[in-house]
Amino acid sequence: MKKKYILLAFFCACTLILQAQTSTLPNGFSNGGFVCFVKTGISLNCVAGDGVDNVKTEWAANKINGEFKNSLGGSLTVGVDMPLGVSPFYYGMSISAAMRGYKTSEKLKEGDNKLEGEEKLTAFCAQLSPINFGYIAKLTDHIALDPHIGLYFSYDFSGSFSNEISYSNNYKETKTTDISDKEDYNRYDAGICGGIGLWIGHWNVDITYQRGIASIKKGDDYYSTKLLLSVGYAF
Repeated sequence: MKKKYILLAFFCACTLILQAQTSTLPNGFSNGGFVCFVKTGISLNCVAGDGVDNVKTEWAANKINGEFKNSLGGSLTVGVDMPLGVSPFYYGMSISAAMRGYKTSEKLKEGDNKLEGEEKLTAFCAQLSPINFGYIAKLTDHIALDPHIGLYFSYDFSGSFSNEISYSNNYKETKTTDISDKEDYNRYDAGICGGIGLWIGHWNVDITYQRGIASIKKGDDYYSTKLLLSVGYAF
């Protein structure tokens, strides 16, 4: 299975390199015009903050083997970049349909009794990034690096918490709760994002990190984090 992924990545890289030989960078990066783009990608979503540290301390005190894990997500983004005159700096904005969340795993063993539990948050959100600044560092007429930093705001329009508990007798309990039924859940988020992209002609490969500043759970410090890998195309 790993060989298939390696071959697929190699094929995609060769395709982009060949494309770069025949396609220059979007004209807007040179003449100060608009550059519209669309991107799609996968993300590793998790949480950070004092609330997470407090849970880990509680696990240790109760001899529970627990950990916070990444949950897999995705995104679809459309946006526009507006170079500042003919300089390599630009200002941009975008809107996305995305996901956020996290997973926890807990294991407790006392004698012959064993208890395992898992909690998972999967939330779907609309995200607006009204402020994004970047720099197009041209390496050739076909290739450029694109470091960038910005702000974002998001709202979860759907999602749920799923809980599963497994007992030593192989009995399992599962429960799913909609985020609208969680009184302490905060649908809104805002934060900072930053990353670096690589333009090969009109194609773009980008890796971005996001850190929220609004806690997922009201009264606790659970802040969303996200590592997003995306592929895009500029028009």
